[in-house]
Amino acid sequence: MLSPAQKNLSEEDSSGSDAGSEVSLEPETDRFGFILTNGSTAGSVGPPPELVRQREAKWINIMLQWNRILLKKSSKVKVQCQKGIPASLRAKCWPLLCAAADRMKQNENLYESLDSQPALQSWVDVIERDLDRQFPFHEMFLSKDGHGQRGLFRVLKAYTQYQPEEGYCQAQGPVAAVLLMNMPAEEAFWCLVQISEQYLPGYYSPLLEGVLFDAGMLTWVLKRTCPAAHKHLQHHGVEPLMFATDWLMCLFTRHLPFNTLLRVWDLFFCHGVRVLLQVAVVLVRRVLGRAEQRKQCQGQMETLERLRGVREQVQEEDDTFIAEVCSVPLSNKDLEKQTEKELQKWRKDKPSST
Repeated sequence: MLSPAQKNLSEEDSSGSDAGSEVSLEPETDRFGFILTNGSTAGSVGPPPELVRQREAKWINIMLQWNRILLKKSSKVKVQCQKGIPASLRAKCWPLLCAAADRMKQNENLYESLDSQPALQSWVDVIERDLDRQFPFHEMFLSKDGHGQRGLFRVLKAYTQYQPEEGYCQAQGPVAAVLLMNMPAEEAFWCLVQISEQYLPGYYSPLLEGVLFDAGMLTWVLKRTCPAAHKHLQHHGVEPLMFATDWLMCLFTRHLPFNTLLRVWDLFFCHGVRVLLQVAVVLVRRVLGRAEQRKQCQGQMETLERLRGVREQVQEEDDTFIAEVCSVPLSNKDLEKQTEKELQKWRKDKPSST
């Protein structure tokens, strides 16, 4: 017969065992919060802790001097963005880089006001249908009633209130989801505003004029930077619009390993749309850069199939990939010059466009 003390100890051991079994049932995730399936591994382990601390210290120093550094257009920021922003500081750095922090200060409490207002039911229905499609294997978005899907709904609904004429575009869903993985809802909302208005104007409008224009620009960039692949695309009647629209509109959220994606976004918030075009060039090179690869794509369908499955060509290699992106010869000056030329053609073809 057990003594009272032994009985209590036995009960504690039993409850502890139950708690342990409950913990073991929790899905295992990688360092970004993605659920690990049977046989999968956690992927890249990230930079060493000492290097992370050094970079955190440098970014904290940059943030403390942000106004002065911004006025000087310091190369220090560009260098650190290329090396990668520490995960612990993206919630602060991305809004600073894209000026979302300024917009939030200038419009204090606007997000809360938009969040509290009822949206048009037509937008609500469309947004709700898309919620469980955004990163369904990430711990934030597993449950329809979880904080991830609720937060995503709030951010996207608020955007339809903020831009009622533009409303919601499906490609904004994965973009907003990645923002929410890295920062609170209000900051995510203002970053989405900056992306939609300043970085990629016209990408998410009903006519998609911005992305149509940049897909045309990609043709020019490919001709300059990888002429053999460009020639192959032309020969088989493959236009960038056929494969790169999703790349550009979703900011590569569906086509890159997550850590590589975050590193690309570090560059994007620093340099703008130029980075998206450079990434597109790297992806085309990965698929069509070698002669034997082009020989395997004997027609339009085969070429498009390879380009749309480009994710298979990018492994967990963020440093290598970022180095490739930065090596694509495309300067802001050349891009601005060509953009003006293309705009003149665009206006002739579409007189109503601005």
